[in-house]
Formats: sequence, C-alpha cells, structure tokens
Amino acid sequence: MSKKLEREPDLIEFKVNYTLDQDLPVEKYFMAYNATEALKMFAHSCIKFLSDKKLSDDEVLCFTNSYARPAEPCLTKPDAIPLPKEIPELDEALLDTIKNEPVEQPVTIAAQTTDPFADSGQNESLDSNEREDENIFEQPVVKITKPDPREEHSKLVQERELEVNRILNQNKKELGKYTQLLKLTEARIAEISERIHIVEFSEFFKWSDKWMDIKIPIEDSNTEFE
Repeated sequence: MSKKLEREPDLIEFKVNYTLDQDLPVEKYFMAYNATEALKMFAHSCIKFLSDKKLSDDEVLCFTNSYARPAEPCLTKPDAIPLPKEIPELDEALLDTIKNEPVEQPVTIAAQTTDPFADSGQNESLDSNEREDENIFEQPVVKITKPDPREEHSKLVQERELEVNRILNQNKKELGKYTQLLKLTEARIAEISERIHIVEFSEFFKWSDKWMDIKIPIEDSNTEFE
C-alpha cells in the first residue's frame, strides 16, 4: 500500500491595520501559512514607500526578513574561500647532491630497410654501396639539462602567491557586498519605520469566526510596534 500524502497546512488570513505618515488607518489582508510570512508579505508591499524602490532580489529578501524578524540576522555571512597549502621548503642537503650539468645522449638513427621484393643481387649491391657511404663521423647528440629544483620551487611559490592574492581579493569583495547590504537594509528599515505604524496585526480563526491579535516582534531601536 502506498503511504498517504501528508496534508499541507491551511492558509490563514491575516490583517494589518497601519497608518502611513500619520494619515488615516489602512487595512491590508494577506493569506499566509504563519504570521512571519504575513509580515514578510506586508513588508514587500511597503517597498513602494521607500525612497529607493528598485531593489535587487537579495535586497528584497534581506529587507523583508529583517522586517519580519528584527532580532534575527537577515543574511548569512559568506564563508571565506580557504587559502592553498604552503609550498614546502627545499631540502638544502638534497640540493648539494644534485648535479645540473648537461647530459649528452646519442640520437639513434633507424637502419634503412631494403626492398624484400628486389632480387638478391640488387640487395647485395645496395648493401655494399651503403657500407661505402657509411658515415665515419660520430653520431649527433642532444644535450639534455636537468631542471633546477630551485627554479621549480620558485615557480611554485610565485603561482601560490598569485592564487592567494586572487582569493584574498575575492573574499574582501564578498565581505564588502555583505556589509554593504546590511547597511542598506538597516537604513531602509529605519526609513520605513518612520513612515509606517502598525495599529493592529491579527489572525482570523475560522472555527470561532473571530480576529485574534498577534504580538509583533519588537526591535531594540526607536521602532515600536503595538
């Protein structure tokens, strides 16, 4: 037998009675699963009253979260990108045993192949001609130099320094964006709190057919909710 699907929670009707710039009260209604979500919806509707109405998605999320839950952080601080591991120091004792002199290695020349379909007399004449034309000089050599471990180590150190600088700049950039967003959100909350005053925040209980007042989070600032 298949398991029964869990029933989703019912939407609840919430009412916000508020004043704008000390004008006459206005009522707004929202359907949400809980009071926090209802406050977020109300905060989203108040963005049009801000001096800066063009907010990015992150700014909207931070603003609505901060308004509905003033005691909780509206944004998670970004984790710093870890730095690469240190490059181990060179072992000077090993360096003394390494010789960086060129090593000459002969280049092998592949022997020429004769035509297997040619007659034996022709092959013999070719072999004799090859022996006559044989090079009497030494075979060419290629000089191969072993890499200097000091140069290799210095290269690795420089590459790590470049990567470290890149990561530090990236971490600084992300932290700056985080700090700036927090400051913007704090300023916007203060601005909207000067203009908006909630007179009533209530939830409708359909079983009793009554509106019940809900306590609104109180922020430790000049903003007061009743």
